[in-house]
Amino acid sequence: MPPKISPNAPLPRPTHPSYRKHQREFTRQIILPILLVTLLGLGFAGIAIYGAVVNHAGVSLWADIALIWLILPTMVIALIILVLTIGVVYALAKLLGIAPRYTGLVQLYALWLNAEIVRWTEKIVQPVLNFKAWLGLLSDALTGTKRKG
Repeated sequence: MPPKISPNAPLPRPTHPSYRKHQREFTRQIILPILLVTLLGLGFAGIAIYGAVVNHAGVSLWADIALIWLILPTMVIALIILVLTIGVVYALAKLLGIAPRYTGLVQLYALWLNAEIVRWTEKIVQPVLNFKAWLGLLSDALTGTKRKG
């Protein structure tokens, strides 16, 4: 019998070497790059804010560069989303252009398949129902009972 575990009890952490390696790689390959990019973005934002507050030509230049680096990734992501949206609209337009012809054909075959299934089901079930009816009649004849209906 397995041991009973409380539903609120914390699950034991695995200790095998592959799990420890996964934890190290997770920190090195996921957490560290995210933190570095976040700090870099915050640094650019700080430079941009400092450049907006202080009227110095060198600082203003760096503030403009920081703003470019802050806006550029957003523009690239927006461009990718725009291209994907245009692709989806184009694909749906093509699909809707050919869909009515084929959806009618699919519906015709689905109705035909439904009719065939009903027909063959009735052919398979009818002998069983006839056999049960004959057994009922035979049983009634042997026992001398009459059924209502």
